[in-house]
Amino acid sequence: MPSATARSTGRQRAMAVMLLLAVIGAAIRYLAPQPSTLHDVGTLLLVLWLPAVGNLIAWLVRRIPRRPPPATEFAEGSAFTAHLQAELSPTPEAADVMAAAEPGQRLCTVIVGRQGFTARVEGSVTAALQAARSAPVPIEFLHPAHAPGQLAPGTRFFLLVGNTAVATATVAAQSR
Repeated sequence: MPSATARSTGRQRAMAVMLLLAVIGAAIRYLAPQPSTLHDVGTLLLVLWLPAVGNLIAWLVRRIPRRPPPATEFAEGSAFTAHLQAELSPTPEAADVMAAAEPGQRLCTVIVGRQGFTARVEGSVTAALQAARSAPVPIEFLHPAHAPGQLAPGTRFFLLVGNTAVATATVAAQSR
C-alpha cells in the first residue's frame, strides 16, 4: 500500500475545490429565498472558505524567515570578560556536588528570584568556591544584556551547578 503523503499539488487542488464550493455556496445563498433549506445549504458551502484561508495563512507563516535561536553555550575558546564580582558563601552540599561534577567545571547558573542566567567563572567553580573566602569572584554571563538590571550591587542570588545550589552570593560590584 503506498504511503499517504500530502503533496503541494494535492493541497492546491483541495484548496481550489474548497474555494470553488464556497463561491457556489455564496451564489446559492444570494439566489435562494431567505428562509429555505437551499439557503442553508448555500451557507454551509460558503463556510468552506475557512479551512482554505487557514491553509493560506499557514503557508505564508512557513515563508517567514526564522531568527536563529539564542546561544546556549559560550563560544569555544572565547575570552573571559567579567560582568560582575560576587562574594560567594558555599552551601553544605557544594563539596559533594563539585566532587561529582566534571573536573574544571566552569558553567553555572545564577538564580535571582525566579530568573536564571547562564554564567561561567574564570577558573573552575571548585576553585572559585575556594577563592571566595578571600576575595570576590568574577562572573561572566552568556547574555550580559539581560542580567545587569537584575543584579545591582548588594543583590543576593544563588549559584547553581546542574540543579543544585553550590553557593549563596551577593553582588559586590558590576564590571564595566
